[in-house]
Amino acid sequence: MGPVEEIKLEPIGIVHSSVRERKDMPLQGVEAEIEVFREYEEGLMGIEENSHLFVVCWLDKAERDTLQVTPRKYSVDLPKRGVFAIRTPVRPNPVSITTARLIQVRGRLLTVSHLDAINGTPVIDLKPYEPGWDCVFSAARRDRYQSIKKMMPAEYRDDLIRQAVNYHGEECQGLAMAVRMAAFATLTLKKDLRNSSVCILIGKNACISDSLIGITGARLGNKRLYYNLNPKLRESDSYSIYDSEKTIVFRIRKFMKDYKGIMECDIKDIFDIEVI
Repeated sequence: MGPVEEIKLEPIGIVHSSVRERKDMPLQGVEAEIEVFREYEEGLMGIEENSHLFVVCWLDKAERDTLQVTPRKYSVDLPKRGVFAIRTPVRPNPVSITTARLIQVRGRLLTVSHLDAINGTPVIDLKPYEPGWDCVFSAARRDRYQSIKKMMPAEYRDDLIRQAVNYHGEECQGLAMAVRMAAFATLTLKKDLRNSSVCILIGKNACISDSLIGITGARLGNKRLYYNLNPKLRESDSYSIYDSEKTIVFRIRKFMKDYKGIMECDIKDIFDIEVI
């Protein structure tokens, strides 16, 4: 069979977003609205039964003639990589696939979160996210520490929050405490916490433990997840993040009930931290 001479795509909708320029789009995207065109409205039947969707867009303003780029969202100092190895809008066929949470359905209008397509972007398809098929928790990636170093602290915090929420399911005080631990551990170990050499020892709080698992990708199967089973140690709730060279022990001093307060306070107000 010879090569296909032409592929024709018809947009099924359009993005309505507060972000109008690509340079202004946050790394984690924004809440936005998708307007599905009237002729495709029947295809939305049953979509409200899904919590998350794959939103497939055509990035009509993206460059198409470059095969190697620098991840500029982080820093122009990072080395170039091939466009098929990173999530850049610059590519021969500028198709974007974003996993977005479906917030509301109002007729032909879908409100979603974490959409990284700017205002006016054509939508070419919508697909339901299937947790049993599409979630590959064991997936590996390159160590992102050099990119993480270039992020603003708030950007990395948002990155950690999203990873934790994707596993735990909601933002809560325990998740906030896990994010504070993870940000501190990343700088101390000088590693992406999904690096295969990083392990975690979890404590009593289910929300903290869930969130640390989501952030690090630690599992019993990859021998990176351990439980604190020592009765004496469990008297005071503690968690550890470690590699072969350093162990960071976080002992909870104060469990604050204010999510924002946990995120903004001095980390020593909520943990006694020991680096071994």
